[in-house]
Amino acid sequence: MVNPGNKALQLLHEFGWSKPGDLSMEDIVFSLNGVLKFQPLSGSEGRILIKGDSAIITVNSAINYEPRKNWVIAHEIGHFCLHKNVIPLFSDTEKTLSDWFKKGPQEQQANDFASELLMPSPLFKQKVFGKKLDITLIQDTSQFFNVSLTATFLKYRFLGDFPVMIIFIENGKVKWKQFTPGFPFEYIEYESKVPVYTVAGDLFYNNSKEVKPEKVAAIEWFPDDFRIKTKTSWQLWEQCYRVSDTGIVACLWTY
Repeated sequence: MVNPGNKALQLLHEFGWSKPGDLSMEDIVFSLNGVLKFQPLSGSEGRILIKGDSAIITVNSAINYEPRKNWVIAHEIGHFCLHKNVIPLFSDTEKTLSDWFKKGPQEQQANDFASELLMPSPLFKQKVFGKKLDITLIQDTSQFFNVSLTATFLKYRFLGDFPVMIIFIENGKVKWKQFTPGFPFEYIEYESKVPVYTVAGDLFYNNSKEVKPEKVAAIEWFPDDFRIKTKTSWQLWEQCYRVSDTGIVACLWTY
């Protein structure tokens, strides 16, 4: 199987891409002999119909958020470049972030491709190298690449200077987590309630949003992690934000 990230970088190299704005996602679809359409889709964000070396990509016209639209198109381009010989039709149903890491391998491969197509690793590293991690850095980076904050944090976990954990909370319960190798803690029970004495807890229970990162006791997030027994006094930086009426992304990191 071709590495999705390498395939995306190869595509950008072939098109002479050097920075965001050189090519739109629409330009790339056209260059691949594809057709891009926007129309209402019931319960779906995007789909692709593949026939040989051509494809029709349809994106839900109800999507107005440009970073989300770019991601959907890049994801479908990923299916075309990676899976054209696997199945002729991919329909990506409307999903919340809680489904992000529950998809099959082809969906994850398309996500990895989209991440690299929209945020090429060499340039991403240049943007974040040696800089203090906070929401401002992530906001600036997401705006530079025209992607969402969550996609940027998820990319940072591999390429940033500091170990980080990203936690998605829906309706006050933990749905998934992703973390950098080397992050000092790992275990958070699936479907556990958001801890009260955390920044995410303040946001969920009190609708109180902190503008800057705050220090929180690691034991609040990781009471059942065996590592906490020797790190009971540890503190972590935390910042979080709402991604929907019911969804919160919490980001934890060390300095």
